Amino acid sequence: MIKQIIDEALVAHSFVSKRELDTTSFYVRESRSAIRFAVVHKLDDLSAPAELNNRINQLAPEEFLRNPSFKKNCDLIFLYRLDVLTEFKDHEEEIFAIEEDPHFYKKYVLYYSIAEESALTNFTYEKLVSVIADKKEFLDYKKNPLVATQYSFAAKTFIKLPFLELPSHQGNLVSLRLQATEAVAEAGLDDMYSTIQKVTNKNADDIIKEMIRNEMENIQD
Repeated sequence: MIKQIIDEALVAHSFVSKRELDTTSFYVRESRSAIRFAVVHKLDDLSAPAELNNRINQLAPEEFLRNPSFKKNCDLIFLYRLDVLTEFKDHEEEIFAIEEDPHFYKKYVLYYSIAEESALTNFTYEKLVSVIADKKEFLDYKKNPLVATQYSFAAKTFIKLPFLELPSHQGNLVSLRLQATEAVAEAGLDDMYSTIQKVTNKNADDIIKEMIRNEMENIQD
């Protein structure tokens, strides 16, 4: 189900499927002279980055491998299931080693728990977009951030995958940016947030990874 949701997210963002295997999907998006690739791959274990690179190279379509943009302009999305969310602490170093590996693809490890997967039964990407835009769901998540819910997965997905577009808001809904500011203030992280806002020469992915790392350090088993 998780892989299906991410596959739908790619299609919703104009990616076209080129190869579909049991554990891996290959996509491409072309716009005028620009081209971008995406791969979704389910992990049974957190292997070394070099091994994962080789695995994807062996599975990729020949037309991808012939394109010089493939390895430098490809989002490689790994899906990894945990028994419970707090297990992240046990795998933190392995996950960041994969995501920070400088060779070949841009890598993201989208981890989720068994409980989150159960909460997403018969779910779709369209529903995921509705959840992330729901203020009540956001407020409930703020109160219990470690509870496995549809929103906990949605929030992680939109943070992890930079090509996903956040839904726009109409009427009296609080914008996602203001919601984030409110959450930061409530957590007492105003100074950190202010510092990040002033940074103009640091890669946004690095900033997000650091924020996620700091958040995970506060999780108590």
